[in-house]
Amino acid sequence: MTNSSIKNQLILIFTFAYLAAFTINGVWQANFEFLYYTFLIVALIYLIIRFNKFLHLAFFILFNLSILGFLNLLGGNLYLAGLRLYDFYLLPGLIRYDNFIHAYGTFIATLALYSLLFNFINPEIKKRYWLFAVILILMAIGLGTIVELVEFLAVIFFNVAGKVGDYYNNTLDLVFNTLGSILATIIIYFYRNPPNFFKKING
Repeated sequence: MTNSSIKNQLILIFTFAYLAAFTINGVWQANFEFLYYTFLIVALIYLIIRFNKFLHLAFFILFNLSILGFLNLLGGNLYLAGLRLYDFYLLPGLIRYDNFIHAYGTFIATLALYSLLFNFINPEIKKRYWLFAVILILMAIGLGTIVELVEFLAVIFFNVAGKVGDYYNNTLDLVFNTLGSILATIIIYFYRNPPNFFKKING
């Protein structure tokens, strides 16, 4: 068994461990909204396992996808001083935990899309990185919109409008999705074209 396979198996064990813990907690607390999200995460894991031999996602991306799932479930199940973690301000009056999760999620999604698409993109588009970046951002925002649709279904079926948020919250989610994706494309650019300062350090 290769070192990569061992690391991927450890990620899988960690992921199933926290899914089991949150499932038990969801049943105990009758938190059907997050049992629904847990089911979706399990379905996503199945698809990744099923198709990763074709996707070849890097350990870094798989690890962060697992962490993202954990942080999502933690946000809806952990309360600090009676306040749900999703509603807790990491920066008072500016950035809530929910905002961070949206930015982080699209950041990782953008890196995953880059990894999946880079070998299939026309070389002319690769030369114009700004164009490739716009494509990545639009695709990542599209994935973020699917997440919003998933939350809308939770509103319909589990009557959790008070938890999911209003139109302003929905728009703010999209803003942080966009910011996370833009940050990822900037990091990708400097990874592909490191400044001379970093070249001298590594050289």
